Formats: sequence, C-alpha cells, structure tokens
Amino acid sequence: MAGNTASADSDAGVTWLSGVVVTFLDKVVFPVLWVGGLLGLLLWVYFTYGRITIRADFRLIVVLIMTVQVIWFSVGLQLVGYKERELVVANFWRESRIPFEQIESVDRVWWYRGRLVRVRFKRPTAFGSMVYYIPKWVMFKTFFSRPEEELRRVVAGPMWDGAGAESLS
Repeated sequence: MAGNTASADSDAGVTWLSGVVVTFLDKVVFPVLWVGGLLGLLLWVYFTYGRITIRADFRLIVVLIMTVQVIWFSVGLQLVGYKERELVVANFWRESRIPFEQIESVDRVWWYRGRLVRVRFKRPTAFGSMVYYIPKWVMFKTFFSRPEEELRRVVAGPMWDGAGAESLS
C-alpha cells in the first residue's frame, strides 16, 4: 500500500534506478560539509576577530541562496526503485511503496538535464507529492541517455491498468 514503511528484508527483488553512492553523497555528505563549513567559518571569524563582520563587497545573499538550494535539494532527493507493480522510495532511514497507479508523471529536470529525474504523484505520499532521484551511473551516461525513459517504460509496462503511458510524459 502507498505510504507503508517496509523493513530492510523487503529490499530483495527491488530494482534500484538510483545510484546509492551518489545519492548518499548528495543527500547526506555534501549538505553536512556545506553547512558545517559555513558554521566553522563563522566560528573561526568570531574567535579570531571577536565579532562577525561582513565586508560591504561580500555577496552574503549568494551564500544564503546556495545554502537554501543545497538543503532543499538534499531533502527532496531519494533512492528510487521498483518491485513488481510498486515504486519503492527510500531515503536511508525509511522506505515506502507506492503503487504505479499513483504516479502522475515522470520527468527529466530541465535545470539538471540528464542527471536528475522527478516523479510526481497523484496524491501526497510519505515522501511528499514529488521526489527526485539521480540515476545509476549518471556521470558516465549523462550525455547519451534519457534516464526518465527507463521508469516510464516500467510503469507503462504490459500490466498497466491506469490511464496509459501517454499520461506519464
């Protein structure tokens, strides 16, 4: 059922579309390094100079916008796979299975073309109304493949009983 949390034993037979290593790096490691680096820099400035001052020509707004983008990206990024007629969405701490019939669309993301896929759902799930995933081997296949097509083919497979593949474009 949609939104059910599954145990780690249920991973047997799941075909993962997303790369575990690159997802872990982008979801956990890089955001922690970014935020930790900023906090470390602020603490270093405070303990070195006794106060935190920002030069007039420093573009603090750029750093803040980048920080918001890094955190937003890491929150929405998930591991995505499928088993039978269910989409498996996980984030290293929990897992949810969503019937294919609940998928509204599978899209390539224009601002990260070829490296990121967005899945929208008809109703909110345990992971929200949409999730993003980074396909396996993205760094090697980015210019030669359309990673969203693999999930579209699976969802629109021979057992499809929903609206049809045309609704997934």
